[in-house]
Amino acid sequence: MNPRRILKLVFALVLFGFAIPFLLSDAPVSARPPFDATPVSSDLKNARTLKDPCALDSRNLIRNGSMAPSHDTQYGSLADQWEPFVFDGNPPQYRWVGNEQVDPNGAQQIVSSGTFDAGIYQTVGSLQPEVYYWFRVGYSLAAKSYSGPNVRVDSIGRKVGVDPFGGTDPKSPNVIWNPDVFDGNAALNLTEMIMLFPARSDRATIFIRAMARDGSSGENRVWFDAVCMEARTDLPTTTPPPPTATPPPSAPPTRPPPTRPPATRIAQGPTATNTPVPATPTITNTPTPRSSPTSSATPRYARPDVTPAPSLPVDPGTGAMTGLGLGFILIGFISFGTGVSLWMKQSQPERSFRAEQEIPALWQ
Repeated sequence: MNPRRILKLVFALVLFGFAIPFLLSDAPVSARPPFDATPVSSDLKNARTLKDPCALDSRNLIRNGSMAPSHDTQYGSLADQWEPFVFDGNPPQYRWVGNEQVDPNGAQQIVSSGTFDAGIYQTVGSLQPEVYYWFRVGYSLAAKSYSGPNVRVDSIGRKVGVDPFGGTDPKSPNVIWNPDVFDGNAALNLTEMIMLFPARSDRATIFIRAMARDGSSGENRVWFDAVCMEARTDLPTTTPPPPTATPPPSAPPTRPPPTRPPATRIAQGPTATNTPVPATPTITNTPTPRSSPTSSATPRYARPDVTPAPSLPVDPGTGAMTGLGLGFILIGFISFGTGVSLWMKQSQPERSFRAEQEIPALWQ
């Protein structure tokens, strides 16, 4: 065999020996949650799908999900069937507008030249407790106006929440909020504006919230349109939460009735003269001193269990391809390569001598 081929084979075997532990080791798996954890099919994320069938569908549980015209409130005009709320700060102005919409019925606008945190809500009834429902805001644009066209910024955010018990207080601990979205470059079918929840009663309240952080110059504007809600009958029902145990009221302590010594009746003698009763000497109880303990309690300290060091420098329990097993494999490959190299050096002069004798014989 060609010596070069032998060396290449030995080198390949050595590399393979190094690679075996890495091939057999458990590689860490990076578990990344999906970008959209809510089970939403692709057709319902399409703007064209949400534009017509979603809000205007007769099966939509949201009343006036297309934000049709309005009624007056203390904060301005609001789409019918919706109510305003102020979460924090100064209240903004509410406007029903006929622009920035995805259906012909208009949109709800929340606007202010300063910062605000407010929104709209609606309570949906006739729900089945422990059944999953989901709702989505198909259109939610946030932009700033500097006396001209709308400019997309990242200082205006939106979010949605739900009270599965049907309460109308946005600050209630029962309200479940989705993450904020401060992305001015997206308006249609934002993942953060889609929410799945189990109903805990026969009604639930949907909150749609707008937040403006920059109150410097310009006008902060938010639009909402195309709100849809339906039951997810394809999902199993959930179990109701356990009731909160209320401790019974503690009874007032009962005082034991006072004990009185029994009355002693003194018999009268035959004469009316009372016989004096000798006084009973008073006995003074002298407290007996208690003997002190002969030894005091010695404080004890918790000591951690010391793991005994392994008797071998390498733990053989980690597998044949690690520890001593890997060392033996490498030593074997190195020994094999050294032997092949020595054999080649010893056989080289002998082959040269035979070649010198055979070449002249060929010419004879």
